[in-house]
Amino acid sequence: MITDELERNREQWRRRAQVLHSLAQSCRRIDGWDSPAGKLFDDRVASCAESIDRLGERAEKLAEAYDLHLQVVSAGGRIQL
Repeated sequence: MITDELERNREQWRRRAQVLHSLAQSCRRIDGWDSPAGKLFDDRVASCAESIDRLGERAEKLAEAYDLHLQVVSAGGRIQL
């Protein structure tokens, strides 16, 4: 049934968002060292963490979209693009 598939996809995107946010947090906990290379490493890891967080936010938005679609389908409607 379509609602089962929408629910499954919504939950999968929510889990992906959680995993991505957790990975970003782990990246932020990485300690560098006091040297030019260490500072460059810290900058790159921080940049990666920000990008991963943005991916997590997009995954959350996809989960929200699936949720809205599910609500419309559950009410007997259709989404037309």
